[in-house]
Amino acid sequence: MLSVAVITANPIAAEGIDQIVADSGIFNIVFRGSPDELPTRDVLRAIGMQDPELIFLDLSKWDSVEVLAQQIKERGSRGIMIGFRQSWNRLEQLTFEEAGINYLLREPFSAAEMETMAYETLHKEKGVTNSNILAFLPAKAGGGCSTVALHTAAGLAKSFPKNVLLIEGDRRSGVYSIMLNLDGRQGLDNALALGSSLTPGEWHQHVERIDGFHLLPANRKRRSPLPSWADYYQLLRYAQKQYDYLLIDLPEVVNEATAEAVRSARTVFIVCTPELTSLKMARFRAEELEACEIPSDRIQVVINRLERGADAKDLEEMIERPVFWTLPNDYGELNGAVLESRLASPESAFSESCRALARKLGGLPEEPPERSRFALLRKLSRIAG
Repeated sequence: MLSVAVITANPIAAEGIDQIVADSGIFNIVFRGSPDELPTRDVLRAIGMQDPELIFLDLSKWDSVEVLAQQIKERGSRGIMIGFRQSWNRLEQLTFEEAGINYLLREPFSAAEMETMAYETLHKEKGVTNSNILAFLPAKAGGGCSTVALHTAAGLAKSFPKNVLLIEGDRRSGVYSIMLNLDGRQGLDNALALGSSLTPGEWHQHVERIDGFHLLPANRKRRSPLPSWADYYQLLRYAQKQYDYLLIDLPEVVNEATAEAVRSARTVFIVCTPELTSLKMARFRAEELEACEIPSDRIQVVINRLERGADAKDLEEMIERPVFWTLPNDYGELNGAVLESRLASPESAFSESCRALARKLGGLPEEPPERSRFALLRKLSRIAG
């Protein structure tokens, strides 16, 4: 939830905002005060202690809050000031801007208007800026999207000296805890609930270290309210400071919360299989993403389980877009990995292909032929053993 300070001397305005906050599930008021009742220094101290993300400031009596606004600006508070009043002219607006209030709400305002203002303000002033956010979603369930995301994360961790995080965004049907026999972590829901209050110590109680990268698994045992866009916004804002690459494994249907992750992603990969239904669903998923205002060039298709000798070009007509990458059908190795609660062998065809995908995503050339020959020798040695 977004932490909010409300400063107004009008009890009706205060009550209205309280009601909006109670109904929204987006905001949490950490401080409310009246400039008529509290000295400026006390308000500043409270804002400094609570460190709200947004400061809603009643501008109806500008003379009584001008000094306060100026001092909030000068102190460099994290909180973005949003002023509200019934009306203003251009000269007044310029005066507000000089005091650091660049965003204005016309009173009375609705819950939707308050939320929209918060969304636009935060994304303009403090948006998610990591350029290496990659989202994966399946064309339909059962296409191996989670397996692709998992091994691509491992490929990134092996190919780059970078910090990599994989977020399991499917809160109800996430499979990583089963695939890797994980248990006991707080998981995604708790991390979303903590939001901007997460500390490094708490964070490490939520993630698992897997093969050189961190995994934030979903905890299907935890029953919590549906997250909001604000929850994902805060999670991504926190994680982008800790990691060079953020991968997000999402369910096939994008909702208002996961749309935040999708819109923040550099690329959204739709993972499908060569089956007709999966290919056609990939086309529908792409249309849904474009309806969420995701540019077409940021939507890519990955075909999983492509049989040896098959040509992806033959499948592009059904998807109505080019295929970005293909992954081989390596059922035996992947099935064995799940039975043994591990990732596929690094020398397996699937892992090698995911590692090549990771290198492409990171702008690295393909692995040199010498390394490929050694990989073949290791594979033959493993088979002989």
